[in-house]
Amino acid sequence: MDIENICNLLLEALAEAGFSESTLFNYRGVIRRFKSFCNERGASEYTPEIGQAYADDVISRKTGKFSKQRYFSQGRFARLLNSYYLTGSFDMSVMKRGRQEPDNENLNRLYQEYIAYLNARYSNDNTISFYGYEVLCLFRYLESIGIYGIHDVITTTIVGYLKTTKQSRQRAVLCGLRLYFTFIDRDDLFAVVDGMHAYRSKRIIPVLTDDEVSRLQETIVSGSITNRDAAIILLGLSTGIRAIDLINLKLSSIDWNNETISFKQSKTGNHVCIPLTLAVGNAIARYLCEERPDADNDYLFVRNLAPFDPLGGHSSCYVIVRKAFEKAGISKDARIFGMHMLRHNAASAMVRNEVPVSTIAAVLGHASTDTTDIYITTDAVRLRECVLPMTGISKEVNA
Repeated sequence: MDIENICNLLLEALAEAGFSESTLFNYRGVIRRFKSFCNERGASEYTPEIGQAYADDVISRKTGKFSKQRYFSQGRFARLLNSYYLTGSFDMSVMKRGRQEPDNENLNRLYQEYIAYLNARYSNDNTISFYGYEVLCLFRYLESIGIYGIHDVITTTIVGYLKTTKQSRQRAVLCGLRLYFTFIDRDDLFAVVDGMHAYRSKRIIPVLTDDEVSRLQETIVSGSITNRDAAIILLGLSTGIRAIDLINLKLSSIDWNNETISFKQSKTGNHVCIPLTLAVGNAIARYLCEERPDADNDYLFVRNLAPFDPLGGHSSCYVIVRKAFEKAGISKDARIFGMHMLRHNAASAMVRNEVPVSTIAAVLGHASTDTTDIYITTDAVRLRECVLPMTGISKEVNA
């Protein structure tokens, strides 16, 4: 099977499947590297063997170090080509960012044991995925240097691995390794990562300006966005609720008599009860009375089109917020859009209104007030940009 032909067919299949231009751009780069890889080896016909060799070529030529980006992108690319080679069609399920597994049989067994432990200890899929991913990255590095057993890992091995990680990821890597080394009872390896502390910048968290908040409120009042989207925006601005928790809100989460919203935070598992402000309550009531379809489920927010399923993840919330911002004329300016921008604004507003840090941490779902401290900046000007009034936080929050 001609390499040029199968690569062109892949790009056509990705385009027909509706993948974004950025995804196509990335795959063009992967294909260029693959063609160069094949030319160096005198290969013009595709075989699973040449695909696997390319997938295993995970050492960056620029740095000489293991590249997780090359591992994931090239491995996914090879699996796509193999599916076409074997069946005559591309298996697009490969494109889903599902959990990968180590190739080595022994490391794969160790990985599966750890995943089983994580599933038994944690109920949150994101937490399990986070810790699992960090160990997967470690095992991929071990495979790249020819180590296939955890007993063969020594302290200098871990130091070498940490040198391959980006500074922006070091906090996550250290956190993930601490738990794993505790799990396998390797005090010597734990001591290596426990003695390291990744630098954490005291960056200024971007929030909306006074003018931007006013324009967003005018957009809501004008009726240029749906009642559902208006309720979501106001709820995010007032409470800082995470996208996943907003999506999981049920009709029963609203206590109209006591004017509260109660839910279990997906990330922490904590139950919180926060005030239902007048503006948010009115927006939700308007949505329920005038717009929410007669859906066959009890989720608070559902899709506007049949079959009226619950919102489909973070991306749904991102699109809702982005469209509202665009209608309000709010430019991105290198800031994070989506529910997290509203979350930043709510947190900073609570800081300005002198809500105790412990209470803010409980409302936001932070396991430690250290995470909340990032919102308490010495930039007084930034704090003055928080404009939305916050009512008192329910005492049940800390229960």
